[in-house]
Amino acid sequence: IGRGEPATAPVRDGKYIETVTSCGKVEGILEDGAFAFRGIPYAVPPVGPLRWKAAQPIENINYCWNDTLKAHNSTPVCWQFYADGKVDGSEDCLTLDVITPHVRYDNPLPVVVLIGAESFTGDSPGKLRPSTRYARARDVIFVRPNFRLNVFGFLALDQLTKSVHPPTSGNYGLSDIIAALKWIQLNIAHFGGDPKSVTLFGHRAGGSIVAALASSNKTSKLFARSWISSASSIFPGNPLADSEAENSAYLGRIKCENAECLREKEDEDVLDAVPDTWRRILPDLPTSEENATANHEWLVLDGHILQQHPADVWNTETGKIKYVVGSTIHESHSSKLYLKHTEWTPELVTKHVNESKIGELGLTEEAIKRYNATYKGLAAMISDIRTVCPLYTLSQKLLTSQFYVVSQTGGELNIADVDSDIQAILGRYEPKTPEQRRYVSAIQQLFYHYVSHGEIKSELRRKLLDIGQDALPTYNSDNCDFWIKNDVVPRYARLD
Repeated sequence: IGRGEPATAPVRDGKYIETVTSCGKVEGILEDGAFAFRGIPYAVPPVGPLRWKAAQPIENINYCWNDTLKAHNSTPVCWQFYADGKVDGSEDCLTLDVITPHVRYDNPLPVVVLIGAESFTGDSPGKLRPSTRYARARDVIFVRPNFRLNVFGFLALDQLTKSVHPPTSGNYGLSDIIAALKWIQLNIAHFGGDPKSVTLFGHRAGGSIVAALASSNKTSKLFARSWISSASSIFPGNPLADSEAENSAYLGRIKCENAECLREKEDEDVLDAVPDTWRRILPDLPTSEENATANHEWLVLDGHILQQHPADVWNTETGKIKYVVGSTIHESHSSKLYLKHTEWTPELVTKHVNESKIGELGLTEEAIKRYNATYKGLAAMISDIRTVCPLYTLSQKLLTSQFYVVSQTGGELNIADVDSDIQAILGRYEPKTPEQRRYVSAIQQLFYHYVSHGEIKSELRRKLLDIGQDALPTYNSDNCDFWIKNDVVPRYARLD
């Protein structure tokens, strides 16, 4: 007997649709042939006495709603610093968006959870925003949770540790995502989703967060697989006590001596006290001073969510979540780097390399020979040292991982910038040439097959993929081997 089209919830007035959650009814809106539910609360607002405490799932009916929640519009993001210096957000921010092609209970669809953040201090979700058109075209459900960032999300302090039970601090942003994943397990079936087929998709610092969560015993059974794009390969090695000691200077800046005082401070005071050295530093070639002014570590081995170094967990039986890990060949390109000179002549590129740690190590000539004395070559060199080769090294250690590098170039500068892969996956990359069209098709097939089937197509499995016009098992790791041999990688890997 042939099966008809599965029953879908009725659409009202041509554009509104309703479903239920554990906290009450919600109403979504029709957009581009799919349904968007925006700003659904998934945890108790982390304000007042709940500031700097782990996210609390909504179990008290007082935090729910009686009427139907009109989930039509986005709600405020969590407080964050943007690259242009702007500061924006709210503390009452723990909501999520669900984009689904169908609201029904049969034929449940795979779920992709988007964790985007340019850095731990902000610009989240960055470019990792769900597409209603692609939810429909690819029959997947996108969920995008807001989560706490910078000091609101990742501040470890002795005073905060002592104020809670079990005693711990830091990684509040991770607890937010865990609460969102629990909400998905409880509710996604009401939106047409399959709670057993959840993929965590992280980009930049969001990718680092996904990698850390994959090592936590608090996330077992909450997701099935992960796709990690342009993450840092450096993970928390600091025990809680060390992070607390390093962060203690913050107390002097905010003029507090105990947790009660910290929780009573205005949002703006909390943000104003953040040292400039904790902000994101845009990648460039390593310098000899670098180790003395190491970047601030936001993630911490808190003994609760992160109990061991992620790398120690991944290859154990408990850590066998499937991973796809990758980057783009020019992921370290930034307009700030590009605009350092009106024109990057071969002489300027060579001088830039020679004045860095690479020159100090006597590697300038060989490096220029490998990458060429062009801006594109320089961006590729920085990307390899900071992100691509450290991730390649990491992927070699993971039992269940696949590694890819996007080499298809585009745009005015004809480069493969940091967003090339995620923009193509989410349908926001505008191909101008036949080669670019083939690239979009190749990476989308790879991603959506993985999301739906939990594996890479068999002919590409367990290999290094170069994704240009096609996904081919031909990635050449010679340059990475050169940096590894000369102790540049992973020593100077990017830290988010």
